[in-house]
Parts: sequence; C-alpha cells; structure tokens
Amino acid sequence: MTLVTVLSASGRPGLAQVRQLLEAGYEVRATTRNPETMKNFKNIEVVSADYNDSDSIYEACLGADSVFYTRPSFEESHKALDFAATVGSASKRAGVRRIIYNTCCWGPPDELGEVGQAGYDSVKLMVSMLMQAGVQTTTFQPVLFMDNLLTSWARKDIMKNDLYTYPHNRNLEASWICLDDVAKFMIAAIDRDDLVGRCINIGGPEIFTPPRVADLLSGHFGRPIRYEELDLKDFSNRLYDIFYKDLDDEKRGGRSADREGFSESMSDFYRFNNISEHKPFKVDMEPVLKEIPIKLTPFSEWMKQQDWDEELDTNAG
Repeated sequence: MTLVTVLSASGRPGLAQVRQLLEAGYEVRATTRNPETMKNFKNIEVVSADYNDSDSIYEACLGADSVFYTRPSFEESHKALDFAATVGSASKRAGVRRIIYNTCCWGPPDELGEVGQAGYDSVKLMVSMLMQAGVQTTTFQPVLFMDNLLTSWARKDIMKNDLYTYPHNRNLEASWICLDDVAKFMIAAIDRDDLVGRCINIGGPEIFTPPRVADLLSGHFGRPIRYEELDLKDFSNRLYDIFYKDLDDEKRGGRSADREGFSESMSDFYRFNNISEHKPFKVDMEPVLKEIPIKLTPFSEWMKQQDWDEELDTNAG
C-alpha cells in the first residue's frame, strides 16, 4: 500500500485526512505531539513530530510517498512561513514524491495579485515557501468549513441559546465544505500529475447565506434557531479567549497575538470577506468538479452525521 504521512494529524483537518485515507486504502503515518488523540484509529503508525524540530519532520516523512500538510492553526500562525519551509525541505530530504497542501482558506487567483488583505495575501507566500525545496506540490484552498459549527465559538450558542452566531453579513454567500470532503480532494491529487503546481479554491455543493444556514439548523434540531451577526470585535475577543487567553507571551507568539493585535487582524479578515468584490467565501464548483469529480456532502447530510453533544478540542484544529 502507498504510505502517506499526515502532518498535524490530531487537528480537525488532520483527523478527517486520516479517516479518508484509511477509507481509500492508503497506509497512514500520523504525526502528533499528543499520540493519545489518535487512539481511536487502528492500523496506523503514530509518530511524534514538531515543526520546530526539522529532524522530527524529516523522520516523519522518510519512506512516505506523499505528505499531507495543513496550514498551522491560530496559535502557531506567526510561524507559518517557517513551518512551510521546514516541511518542504524535510520532504525533499526524505525523498517524498508529492506534497498536498491545505491552506484552510481562500487564495487569490494568480491574475488578481495581492488583494489587500494580509491573511489572504500571505497564502501565496506560504505556497511559494513550501515549493522552494522542489517537491511536486498541489494546493487546495477551502473557503469555509461546515465543521466550524462544532467548535467552541459556534456550537454553544446553537445548542444552548438557539442562536447561530457568526461575523458574516446577512447577505454573504458562502460555499460551505466539510473537512472530510477537503480530504477527498487531497487524496484525489496524490496521483494527478496534471494538478502539480496548482492552487485550487474549493467549496461545498451549495451556496448559503447565514439566515439560510440558521433555517437548516432549525430543521435539523426541530426548533427555531435564529441567526445573529456578531460584531467583529466581539467575535475576535471570543476567539482570543479560546486560543490565547491562558498562554504565556512566548506561546502566543509575542506582540502578534496580543488581544488588540489579534482583534485588529481578525476584524480586518472578516470585514474583507463581508464587503470584498472578490467574494472569497463563494466558489463556482462546477468547473472544479468536472476536473476532480468528488461527491460532495450536502449541508443537511453533514449535520445528520455529527455528534452535536460532543465537546471538541477546538485548539487541536
């Protein structure tokens, strides 16, 4: 069987990648700093690895045909360029044939150049840094995850307050995609030479505005759930408390993750999404699916598959 190394396997995207790789018949090596999180998987190799230790990433990649790499989550976003360089060079040194990269966000098409939003403009820098080592790379840029509704910043309001809260304009159109479908796209690229060097924005099979998402949640739970647009600063503070409040300055990444700096950064990101003519959350999936024929999961079907009573480790993703 073909061996695929999944970096950051214990994060929410990584767990989906492991699930789908096993389903597709691949041999999986999962890297994590907490092996206990992988205990529910059978017949996988679990190894400890840390992006701050390039040798550990090299060892994790050694013998693998392909490597699945996911952009670091909030806590380590300030090291994203360094981590991309580490993964690229370690993969090259280990003889990896292909890297499949999940940016966890939209990326501006080449013809646009920079769009004036720091988070989105950094996507191209990270892709470039990853590819500098010379390993064949395919990049997927999923725009908005259904799975976000299960996290600490959304799930509590849905379950306890009958509210779907997000900092989205009520008319904002979004192509919600589930993490397992992102993993399916990544798997499809393993043996697709025609996708090497490509950066592909992906979304789900349907496009919804926030009130429509609330309607779907209402139908699933059998009770009215109302949409409430969160103030950008309130939402940023909510995320800060989840990810950074109890960390010391070193683990926060210094000034880049103080409350004020974080709030400014996140507010700018969501303000851009709400008003941008580029519509980062909306993807025309018809041409993508013609090229990569994945069976996408409808939002209503995804909701039925979830355990809404489960408390997720948000920080793991």
